Order: sequence, then structure tokens, then C-alpha cells
Amino acid sequence: MKQLYTLTSLCLLFACLMGSTLSSCTGRSGSAQSADSTLAAGTQDPNGPLDWDSIVVSTTYFDNQVARKGSSVEVELFFRYPKNDSALLKAVSSVFFGEAYANWSPKEATERYLREVRSEYLFGADSLGFSAKELEDMKSEMTIFNHITYHDDHIITMQKDVYTYSAGAAHGLPGTGNYTFDRKSKDVISEGDLFIDGYGPELNKILQRALIKEFGRKSAQEMETKDGIYVADLTSNDNFRLDDKGMTYTYNPYEIAPFAIGIIEVFIPYEEVRQLLRPQSIIFNYIQP
Repeated sequence: MKQLYTLTSLCLLFACLMGSTLSSCTGRSGSAQSADSTLAAGTQDPNGPLDWDSIVVSTTYFDNQVARKGSSVEVELFFRYPKNDSALLKAVSSVFFGEAYANWSPKEATERYLREVRSEYLFGADSLGFSAKELEDMKSEMTIFNHITYHDDHIITMQKDVYTYSAGAAHGLPGTGNYTFDRKSKDVISEGDLFIDGYGPELNKILQRALIKEFGRKSAQEMETKDGIYVADLTSNDNFRLDDKGMTYTYNPYEIAPFAIGIIEVFIPYEEVRQLLRPQSIIFNYIQP
């Protein structure tokens, strides 16, 4: 099964998604509100019978919510989900919130998730021995958004972007998770679904060559010297998305490079992995015979 990136493991600044219309359906109170979905700029509406909706939350929670004092966490959440496909909804909820939320309605899942956020980020004066004044300065942030990057009759590809900052940390942590759903099975497609057994070493070499090309370098040694990235350590991580042209792998900060490098994406045309594909791999829908 493909790895799921949840609240504590995944992250990306939501600015890249501001092409979506959010302000008209923002719940300032922090309660889950529903609104018609608009896809991120440059994407298509989902085809076929699928109908999409969204829940949007924009609020700040305080340890003392009534007085709006104490430690706080600013939350921005945009959850896009299918309205009339229960199997796909479970899959989307699992990758957005976590597997434990798969069987809840979108509204209930959101409310439970927000309770988890408050529990994780808020604390009172008695818990850690801080003064009331010190707690006022303990401001955290958590943003989580999803959007569709590609779809057709075979697949729906979704990207989840998260940014977290815990009060007192040196900096926030951004990150991206990619999920491609098989339209028939509703399952998230993993590397094991696409490639033959023992694919790892050869796929790693393909990724390493693509990474060097992506950075415009001539060799792994040059990347190590100029970028601080050890290409030989790069391996596939199952964090990829599919479209009609190829597969794009995402590596989050600290995964293969220093934090300052940011999020790294590596694109691989399908032809480069043809020899690694299982006979029934969904990728054959996009490759010429």
C-alpha cells in the first residue's frame, strides 16, 4: 500500500493554491462549511459523473477560546472531495486526513481533524510552566490544501500541500504529497502496482539521471559540490503523481537535500520506465505500442 502523509509527517505553503476561489466560502468561525468546488488554476473540471465539493476553514484557535488568549494556532484548510462516489470519497479522505477518518462524512472528518489540531498545538500555562505573557507569544500555524492536477478516464491525480509551524521552532516545514487514484478500483496507485518485482535499483538510476538534468548539472559530483545533494543516495519514495506525459516524484525538505533547497520535483517520461512496467500497468494507456 502507498504511504499516506498525515498531519505530523507532511507539509507546503498554500500560496501556490491561491488561484482557487476561497474567500467566498471561508468559515471564519472555524466550523466546517461546504461550498461548490473550484479547481486550481490551469486544471480541468473532473469529467464523467463525478461532482466535487469542498470544505473551507480559516480561523485561529486559542487555548482560551472565549477570551482569545493564550497559545494559539492559525488554521487554513481546504478539503476538496467527490460528492457522489462513496468509494472514492473514502480514498480521498484517507489521504487528506489519515486512514482513521475514511468512514466519516466530510464534515465530521473535518471537525474531528480540527480537534486533533487543537490538541496537538494548544497548551495552557499549567502544562509547561509558562507564564500567561509567554503563552501569548506561542503562535503556531497549520495549513492543508488539496487540488486536482490531472484526470482522465483512467486516473484522477491529487496533490496535497501542507505547511506546519510549531511555536518556538526555527522555521516552518512545507511539504507535498501526491496521490493518483485508479478510476476503476478507487485505490491509490503505488509503485508496486506499476512496476515489476525488483524494479528499485533501475528506477533509482533513472531518477538520479533525471535529477541531475532537472538541476542543469553535468554530473552527480557537480550536484554534490554546488547543491549539497548526494545523488547516489536518491531512491524512489512512492510520492509521485501521474498524468498523460509521465510521472513526477516529489522530495520534501530534508528528504534528499538541505532545507534551503526547498521541495524538489523530478519528472520522468513514461518511455524511460517502459522496461520496468508490469504487463497490466495503467501507464500503458499513455504509451504508444
